[in-house]
Amino acid sequence: MSQSTTTTTTTTTAAAAAPREATLDAGNFCKRIKVLYDSWNSDSNLWKSANSLVLALGQPNESNPYQKVTSLQTWLFGYELKDTIIVFLEKEIYILSTPKKIGLFQKLSETEQVKTETILKFNFLTIDKSDKNKSNFEKLIAEATKGGSNIGVIIKETYIGDLALQWEAALNECSLSKVDITPALSSCLLVKDLQEQKNIITSAKITSKVLKSHILPKIETIIDKGERQTHNQLADYAADIFESPEKISSKLTVEHVDYSYVPIIQSGGVYDLRASASSDDNPLHFGTIIVSCGARYKNYCSNIARTYIIDPTTDQKKNYGILLNVQNSVIKAIKPDVTFSSLYEKAIQTIKESSKPELVDHFPKNAGYGIGIEFQESLAVLNATNSRTLKAGMTLNIACGFQKISNPEGKDEKSKIYSLLISDTVLLNDEGKVEVLTDVGKKASDVVYMLGGDDDDEDDNDPSIKLELPDDVKGITGRTRETKEKSKSVEERRRDHQKMLEQKNLQEAENKIKAMSDPNGKKGTPEVDYTAITKLQPIYNSVGSYPQDIVKNKMYIDLKKETVLFPIFGYMVPFHISTIKNISKSEEYIRVNFNTPTSYTQEQIDAGFVPPQLMYIREVTYKVNDPKVLANNIRLIKELKKKFTTRETEDREKRNLITQEKLILLRGKFPRLPEVHARPTLQGARRTIGILEAHENGIRFNPTSTKDRTPIDVLYKNIKHAIYQQADQESMAVIHFHLHDALMIGKKKTKDVQFYIEISEMSQSLDVSSRFNDEEEEERRERALKEKINNDFKTFIKRVEEIVPEQGFEFDVPYRELGFYGVPNVSTVFIQPSVHCLLSILEPPFFVLTLDDVEIACFERAIRSLKNFDLSFVFKDYNRPPIRISVIPRNYFETVKEWLDSFNIKFYQSERNYNWKRIMDTIKSDVKKFHDEGGWSFLDLEEEEEEEDSGDEDYESNSDESESSDYISSMSSGSDDDDEDSSEGENWEDLEEKAERDDKKKTFEDSNKRKRDEKSGSGGGGGGGGGGNSGSSSNKPSSSKSASSSSSKSKSSSSSSSKGSSSSSKHSSSSSKGSSSSSKGSSSSSKRK
Repeated sequence: MSQSTTTTTTTTTAAAAAPREATLDAGNFCKRIKVLYDSWNSDSNLWKSANSLVLALGQPNESNPYQKVTSLQTWLFGYELKDTIIVFLEKEIYILSTPKKIGLFQKLSETEQVKTETILKFNFLTIDKSDKNKSNFEKLIAEATKGGSNIGVIIKETYIGDLALQWEAALNECSLSKVDITPALSSCLLVKDLQEQKNIITSAKITSKVLKSHILPKIETIIDKGERQTHNQLADYAADIFESPEKISSKLTVEHVDYSYVPIIQSGGVYDLRASASSDDNPLHFGTIIVSCGARYKNYCSNIARTYIIDPTTDQKKNYGILLNVQNSVIKAIKPDVTFSSLYEKAIQTIKESSKPELVDHFPKNAGYGIGIEFQESLAVLNATNSRTLKAGMTLNIACGFQKISNPEGKDEKSKIYSLLISDTVLLNDEGKVEVLTDVGKKASDVVYMLGGDDDDEDDNDPSIKLELPDDVKGITGRTRETKEKSKSVEERRRDHQKMLEQKNLQEAENKIKAMSDPNGKKGTPEVDYTAITKLQPIYNSVGSYPQDIVKNKMYIDLKKETVLFPIFGYMVPFHISTIKNISKSEEYIRVNFNTPTSYTQEQIDAGFVPPQLMYIREVTYKVNDPKVLANNIRLIKELKKKFTTRETEDREKRNLITQEKLILLRGKFPRLPEVHARPTLQGARRTIGILEAHENGIRFNPTSTKDRTPIDVLYKNIKHAIYQQADQESMAVIHFHLHDALMIGKKKTKDVQFYIEISEMSQSLDVSSRFNDEEEEERRERALKEKINNDFKTFIKRVEEIVPEQGFEFDVPYRELGFYGVPNVSTVFIQPSVHCLLSILEPPFFVLTLDDVEIACFERAIRSLKNFDLSFVFKDYNRPPIRISVIPRNYFETVKEWLDSFNIKFYQSERNYNWKRIMDTIKSDVKKFHDEGGWSFLDLEEEEEEEDSGDEDYESNSDESESSDYISSMSSGSDDDDEDSSEGENWEDLEEKAERDDKKKTFEDSNKRKRDEKSGSGGGGGGGGGGNSGSSSNKPSSSKSASSSSSKSKSSSSSSSKGSSSSSKHSSSSSKGSSSSSKGSSSSSKRK
């Protein structure tokens, strides 16, 4: 935050008096005196045609630590020199001071560097109190008059002390004309040399450390304990840290460290973003808190400001996001030779292009200023009128804010008005690149805190806020609830929150149903993209174009035309390989099944891709006496079909690819990570190693280890989730991108691209001698290597986030402590949640589930006697098939429930696996009816079941629930087929009676097993088999398999009869619309049905 140097007081630093053994730095003096004289000689207008220049200091002004004269003295000589008058002439310098300081100047003038690099002659005068320095003043004025009549002074400087007042009087009485050189002197301070840059960088580190490690934890402790402290008390606490620099770092000393201004704390509706702001005696309010502080290291300043928001409204979050984007856009626009006014215009433009352009009225009149020895450099203010240009070496304090925004939804009167402020110290380095020097988190997840109070705003339960709290203040979360709901257990609070989420889902469902209807109230039907359906071109123009070597009544495979010619009624009828569904053999018979209209979707049939007037052959069966010929024909047809299917799949994937924009490459230095691996690998390579680079609009991976050097480009706008997993307990550090639109890498179409470094591989590449070291040394090496790689990745990620222009682009970091083992694909992996997704990215196939896409979660096989359970996720888009994670160890059950609840995901519990394919088909057939009948409430039966049985008793039903029970039974069939085998089984009452009898005879474990067996075998009990889940099938008795087999046979028979035809060996059958053929649609010597 911009601070005033007139309303704060600070102790003078080590420059107040030169130490006894002090020396003046000749190198710095030569560089900086050259800057001053070059400017003076080249721009007479800026220097007001001054013929001589004067820096006069008596006693320093304690109320203004940033006097212009002291700033210039410190810049030139490294010290604040009181009782000193310096007159600069064209080729001479006259210095009037005390004997001790004259000694310092004499040593400086005698150095070889000053003699060779400057042409200035030093003249020294010692203070003479006997005549009040009258003769000294006459000498100085006489020498100045020789150069010309104009003497440059700092007009607004207040003279303090006898020497300064006497000089002012003598200057007023002489004939010299005073001209103001304040702006000219300020211009000399704008561009910092390397030593100045190092001092400011150190100063920024100190500032960041004080805020991050002292002020912020103090505020968090106050909030957590509900203490009462005033803004001034907090400011005094922060000031004491600067005055005791050993608390910041043991390497810092009081001589070098001070505060730039007394830290400022503001809250409670009273905010001031102007340069004259200061803390007051009002108590800290737990709403919007603005914290500003700045360090001063070796007289060089830095500054930072952050706004911390507690229980924000949706509007506050949105406004903060816009402000953060404004500051980022300004920082990104900082380049050499752009004007200060253009940076301010960039800020205004960003606000106007945001979702709330009216915030322009709340933006201050400037967006920051230059900073260095002077806290606020007047010539480097970012406002609408400053036409000066930026130069490499400048340092700026970029301060963006919104002031006095009304907040009608505020929880109390002090929250009705709030302001926002973000400020950082940045450096435009000698390469023309911007470096942000202050390093304290400012993303929404870093500055927003949730006390867990009662708030109707559902967005306040954002998991990204809750989970980003530091470990030492996790007590803040839920503090309010504990005081208000002490009588409630953790489970009861979770149940209440789940009910709230259920209501939220119902509201979203209503909105979804409205969106599915057009303005006339008719249901909208999704458009079908038929462009991907390929119509076959004619294979042969006539019978004469058939291959010459075909033999009548013998099957022939034409590999060139990708066609099989079958003998039918004495004619050779060609069938393209795409028309063949599958082929099989039984002893000496070949059976060929064709794709028929029943294989097409109804949309394709309605669209005319299946002409209704033709006959289509469903299958043909041939007898082949020669077993070698039979095997060869089957092999050739299968190979041909595989080749065709592979090619068609690749073509279809390429057609569906979204064309990416061209990558805009950065010049000069840009973020890069060498020697990283990429997955998927490029074609023909076991491993792909290369260099990962960050550019203006995307990431580029340049392979170095493969023949194929085609780069992999990933645009920032195509990245849905950017994930970073550091090498902690894992053996690799990973950057993973989950994309919106798939990329083609080699011949693989993928939405997941990964770049990683393996620790074990690098450890093995160390010097061979390290193999003979002891185990402790090897562990130390590995720890050091992990730390280095993690730091390299973090630096790369931080720089990428600074480059990316889009607001909100940040890398997700998984929460390992919330992770669990499960099987999302084919093998058991460790799955971890992050702020935005659930993921497992250490080994392919990768698993990345976007949590915002999830509508509900359902625990399946949630039985206490089982060692594991399954977890299914149903998406808001009902066209997406649900995802199941199976075989999750039982000890993770409460952990998973807790993080699902914290992520605002409604979950249900069941003792069985559901057939989600059938459930979703039923829902999609009439979404409105589904939600009108209670939506997912039918799953609540399982929750009630668990409550009533307390783990040891069976479920007890009542008549009111019979309808819901039947609905669940129909939904939870173990088969994925659409047709049912509706065999009747025992009802719930019968099962209860049996269970009670069995409980008296056998142990609890045997009883539980019998009940599960009976439920699986009962038609009324619903789906015992699960939707193909390995975890569930292992717990089912053999009887369910036989039932499933019976069901399958019955379905097959029913399906066949419904088509009006059946098939047997030695027969070819045709459906009512039959299979296409250019010949007469007849069949060969085999019988036709």
